[in-house]
Amino acid sequence: MSRLLKSPATRVLVLVLAMLLLGGLLPFFARGTASPISSAVGVVTSPLQTFAAWAANGVRDVASPFASASYLQEIVDAQEEEIEALRVQLIDYHEAIQRAARYAELLELKAEHTHWQFQPASIIGVEHSAGAVVAFTLNRGSLSGIRAGMPVIRGQNLVGVVAEAGLTTSTVHTVFNPHVNIAVYETLSNEIGVATATPGLAMQGYTAITQLDLTTPIAAGRLIATSGLGGIFPRNLIVGTVARMQPGAQYLHLTAVIEPALDFNTLRDVFVLTAQ
Repeated sequence: MSRLLKSPATRVLVLVLAMLLLGGLLPFFARGTASPISSAVGVVTSPLQTFAAWAANGVRDVASPFASASYLQEIVDAQEEEIEALRVQLIDYHEAIQRAARYAELLELKAEHTHWQFQPASIIGVEHSAGAVVAFTLNRGSLSGIRAGMPVIRGQNLVGVVAEAGLTTSTVHTVFNPHVNIAVYETLSNEIGVATATPGLAMQGYTAITQLDLTTPIAAGRLIATSGLGGIFPRNLIVGTVARMQPGAQYLHLTAVIEPALDFNTLRDVFVLTAQ
């Protein structure tokens, strides 16, 4: 038997049968099933293809947050621009309201004082001394009819007096300035006096009427207005309210400490009384 398997005839027969078997399988492979070589190549390359697909997905996953962050930043930038535009509109709106309020105030003053003439002005500079607002710079000057010695008001309230006037700007000394002396009276008792700021009181936001008699009827809570004496300030401009009464030097006189009606730290617009 061993000699039969090793004989040339047997080997030829096995080779022929193998060829026939291969020929019979070729149509089967041709109908769509991968060839053994292709299958072998697929076995080798499949892990590589899987890894490549995983790597590509990983790159997309890594890039996705950056793309999303960039998109969100664009949205934030656009919203910030919109907010800024709305903020500008709001500022314009507030300025329009304030402007309308100023003109309404001016019309009211003109209706009450038909012989007065006004020049609206805006404050463009502020001077402090010991914490008090002692002077303003206005954006109007002699070209607008403003001269030194003209009263400066806001509504019925006294602000101060023009100290110097340039062509396009002017300097105003406020009621806190020690150089400003205001002839005043207390509206209930008609007691008269002169309001002058002292450095100590001005620093606290007050002016004062000094050298009052010990028997003066002026008391805390009373209204102080300009008396019209001296010819600088017209009568009945409001200076402020008496905050307290305190003894003067050596207790020989009394001092009426006056709190002005206006907050000079927030004041932005005034009227210069150009004619009375």
